[in-house]
Amino acid sequence: MNTRERFGRIMRFQKPDRLPCWQVEGVAEAAVRRWVCDGDVPLGIRTADAVGFDGQTLIRLDTDPVPAFVERTIETDDDWRTGIDAYGFTVRTSRTQNVGPTHYHYLAGSVHGRDDWRAMVRRFDPADPRRRPRAWSGEYFDHLNAAADPVGLRIDWGPGRGVKNGYMMGLEPFCATLADDPALVEEMFAFWADFVLALAADWLANVRFDFAVINEDGIAFKNSTMISPATYRRLWAPHVRRVTDAVRAAGIGVVGCLTSGNVGPLIPELLDVGVNCLLPLEAAAGMDVRDLRREFGRDLLLIGNIARQAFMDGPAAVEAEFAAKVHALAADGGYLPAPDDLLMPDMPFPAVRRYVELVRAFEL
Repeated sequence: MNTRERFGRIMRFQKPDRLPCWQVEGVAEAAVRRWVCDGDVPLGIRTADAVGFDGQTLIRLDTDPVPAFVERTIETDDDWRTGIDAYGFTVRTSRTQNVGPTHYHYLAGSVHGRDDWRAMVRRFDPADPRRRPRAWSGEYFDHLNAAADPVGLRIDWGPGRGVKNGYMMGLEPFCATLADDPALVEEMFAFWADFVLALAADWLANVRFDFAVINEDGIAFKNSTMISPATYRRLWAPHVRRVTDAVRAAGIGVVGCLTSGNVGPLIPELLDVGVNCLLPLEAAAGMDVRDLRREFGRDLLLIGNIARQAFMDGPAAVEAEFAAKVHALAADGGYLPAPDDLLMPDMPFPAVRRYVELVRAFEL
């Protein structure tokens, strides 16, 4: 049984031959550098190979501005660089911690009202050939369709980096727009649904995807969500549903929402628009796969939730976390364990190695 078959069986509440060693967020380059310095992994290893996750291919729709904004520096000091990035955002970036993950702060967005937005849409032409990979061909489709690893489609919701910088407005100005001019938000989301549907059409027609992920990382914080269920239902849902309907019509049965934070209050709304999977289920924000399984049963597929704190605390803590969650859910299907965050330098490699050992040895 290959990884693609294992993934499909788990998502259908069927029994695979073993658990895949899955990732959602991946591994920070800085973590691998620490592990090399600690003598735990060899010098020269690729970041992607440091842990030994099972394979997956995640196709990200190219939803960035094309043409991109010209990146340039405005000013620097000993610790920070302030400049314009490819989205037109004004960003302050650390000069002392610039090996991924980079430390940064958004200072301003690139959309300041309706006129700016209507000018910005010219950068989001789904027919622009630059949005297709250079390998675009029948050969590429055959390769993906015959792959032994799962193939997923990632759809970023909203322009720019989505909610991370308030859909190109900046988070605070976007929240003010929600209150003062919700019609503009609706206009943006209606456009975005049209844009990603056009962009995804050829992919959906040619590739047999195993899952799709709507990425809206940042719509939830540690204790709750950025918006109320009523606001989601009124402004987000009609447009997200158009996208999930198209994805499901293409035969994709696993439709995920990727966000950190406590997305709990929005779960009924997400289920209603056709999302049936959550990842990476941040444990520090109160997400717990055991509670979610009790509340939502088989309506909700679950990926992640192995707490970053357990990795920080070491192998024994990882063993306890694994026993509490994976032993409780994995045998029944519908749950794929994975670290709930990017693997970072504060997570010692012996804890990561122990996690991989536990996954590999787990008997279903």
